[in-house]
Amino acid sequence: MAFTTGWALHELPRRHVPRTDSETIQTAADLAVRLLDRGTVATCERHASGRVLKPRDIAIGVAHRDQSDLVRIALARSGRPDATAVAVDTANRLQGREFEIVIVVHPLSGRRDATAFHLETGRLCVLASRHRHACIVVAREGITDLLDSHPSSDPVHLSVPAKFPDGWEANQVMMATLARHRVAV
Repeated sequence: MAFTTGWALHELPRRHVPRTDSETIQTAADLAVRLLDRGTVATCERHASGRVLKPRDIAIGVAHRDQSDLVRIALARSGRPDATAVAVDTANRLQGREFEIVIVVHPLSGRRDATAFHLETGRLCVLASRHRHACIVVAREGITDLLDSHPSSDPVHLSVPAKFPDGWEANQVMMATLARHRVAV
């Protein structure tokens, strides 16, 4: 899916989990290792005849530092020594950087609530815009239901344009877009 469209939603079964959900973390690490094991080739204006991706061409983006620590541990345990060179960091630290492929652990994956931190539009934007070729989002099924049950509570003022996009709405749009690129596990 990511190869043909540039987007993929790698959807795990619905479950409420802590933010350090081992299955989600391991899936993100496994996808990066799988890209390396398969010798994924990127073709673009910089490399018209194609180039095999190196670990430094791949990033895994998360919302929290403890998640990034666990992803690094999973990569180190993969049995592939160069897997530790995959960039793993929070959205804040990935900002301004660019990678051929980015694997994103969705901030709302497996959550029971939609907090302001997890709905923050800038975080979602950074995570979904660091790639040149493909973005693979790893998430548990149920994010759209979570968004529907926790609608935006920000006050609406008539005739006053919004100064920035609403996080609830941005996540709804993102999930609607990703629904066309879903790969259910």
